[in-house]
Amino acid sequence: MAKLRLNVEAVILAGGLSSRMGTNKSLVQLNQKKLIDHVFERISPQVNKVWINTNEPIRGYALDLQFSDQIQEKIGPLAGIYSSLEKVQTDWVQFCPNDCPNLPENLVDMLSSNIKGSSIKIFIPLVDGRPEPTFMLCHRSTRESINRFIKAKNYKLMSWVESNHYQKITFNDDIAFANINDQEELVKYQNEA
Repeated sequence: MAKLRLNVEAVILAGGLSSRMGTNKSLVQLNQKKLIDHVFERISPQVNKVWINTNEPIRGYALDLQFSDQIQEKIGPLAGIYSSLEKVQTDWVQFCPNDCPNLPENLVDMLSSNIKGSSIKIFIPLVDGRPEPTFMLCHRSTRESINRFIKAKNYKLMSWVESNHYQKITFNDDIAFANINDQEELVKYQNEA
């Protein structure tokens, strides 16, 4: 394993409803492996520890690495990020969704490359001109600003990101950020693998 540039823990965001998939996306099989297994294996070498934010325990992972949202309303990834920033033990947290099996093997390196001497608190990938906020590298100090958004019932993740001091980092591999939301995308992805 390469020496980590930054003391960082990761959180796999797996607390969504999976309504388009019709079943828990974390457990869906892709090439004889659960989607979350693909993500866990890709992010683990890049960080000190991997947590899983889920609202139902996922077999095969230690229960002490799993935690649920502190906010019981179904408000999307902002609830998972809020809970994660409380749970993690490092100043920096790398987030990734549970449905992106090819996330970049250099995600943390690329996003953290401008941290030293910077006051920026959130780094997000920019892929084909689109921000990918669920893959953010985020400082724990941003947690209170999420609280303000939740109280105002503004649950849009990118709106919250834009309210902070953030920076976009360009990535040139859109396949690495492709997510699998439904059975049709799963079949397409398996056919391309």
